[in-house]
Amino acid sequence: MPIPLLDLRAQYAAIRDEVVSALMGVVDSQLFILGPAVEKLEQQVAELSKTKYAIGCANGTDALLLALRALNIGRGDEVITTPFTFFATAGTIHNVGATPVFVDIEPQSFNISPEAIGAAITPKTKAVIPVDLFGQMAPLEKVAAVAKGLPGTGDATSPPACARRRQAILPRRGRVQ
Repeated sequence: MPIPLLDLRAQYAAIRDEVVSALMGVVDSQLFILGPAVEKLEQQVAELSKTKYAIGCANGTDALLLALRALNIGRGDEVITTPFTFFATAGTIHNVGATPVFVDIEPQSFNISPEAIGAAITPKTKAVIPVDLFGQMAPLEKVAAVAKGLPGTGDATSPPACARRRQAILPRRGRVQ
């Protein structure tokens, strides 16, 4: 008997009434772009993340693109990340004109290897994108220790409220927060 990787129907069943109610509130208001529901979400995510602002995006790819553009990353730059993720991470690096530099993962967690990051840094390296994966946060403290002051943006494929306390660990440049 096949065992599914994940059971979205079971997850949805547990929160169905709340989801349907929220969706119908948006449909009834006809405020599909921005509006009070988005403002409320942004406020809640900012509070949860302990940051001043959160910006709702159409998807995670757009969020990564905005972060890389805010860091002025472009042609001739390199961004270190993991190949063990959805293709949008590398695609976004490419879309700003930079080169993705893939480093190995830790076999226990499947998250990016901080030691591999340290070995891959060159004068062209402008940022690091660790990826939270399978409900496990990337080892941000270790990444920051080897990143030598490089800015980073997280690819939070897992929910923003992971069990480990999320802090601003990687240096911030400009207005990226």
